Amino acid sequence: MGSNPTPSAIFGVLSMKSKAKVRGDFILIVVVTLLGLGTLAYNRLIVPKQGIGTKVVVEIEGQKVKEFDLSLDLEPLRIETKHGFNVVEISEGQVRVSEADCPDLLCVHTGWRQHAGQVIVCLPHYFVVRIVGEQEDQGSLDGFTY
Repeated sequence: MGSNPTPSAIFGVLSMKSKAKVRGDFILIVVVTLLGLGTLAYNRLIVPKQGIGTKVVVEIEGQKVKEFDLSLDLEPLRIETKHGFNVVEISEGQVRVSEADCPDLLCVHTGWRQHAGQVIVCLPHYFVVRIVGEQEDQGSLDGFTY
C-alpha cells in the first residue's frame, strides 16, 4: 500500500537549510536589538542634557529685536516683518509660534519649546525664536576631537 510517513514529516522537524535560515534570522534580530539599545543608551547617558531655558530671544534677519522672560505668561504677540508675520506665544515656561503666513508653516508645526539651545525658525521670514538660559550640567563637554 502506501509508505508510512517519516517522524520528521509528522512532527515538523526542520531540515538543515531551514535551521540555517532560522539561525540567520535570530542573529539578525539580536544585532538589530543591540543596535537599538546602544543608540538608546548613547542618547540617555552620553549626550549632555539640555539646560533650563530662562529667556526668549526673537531675531529677524540675524538682529535681536525682542527679548522676553520665559517665566512670564504673555498674550500672543504678533511680529510683523517685511516678509510676513509670526505670532509668538509664551506660556507656562514654554514658547511657540502659533500662527504665521509663511507657505510651509514649519515654524508653527515645531510646537512648544522650553530648553536652552532650542530654536524655532521661519526661513521665509528670516525669523528665529531662540531660547537661552543656564546649562544644568556645567562640567560636561560640549564636543571632542580626535
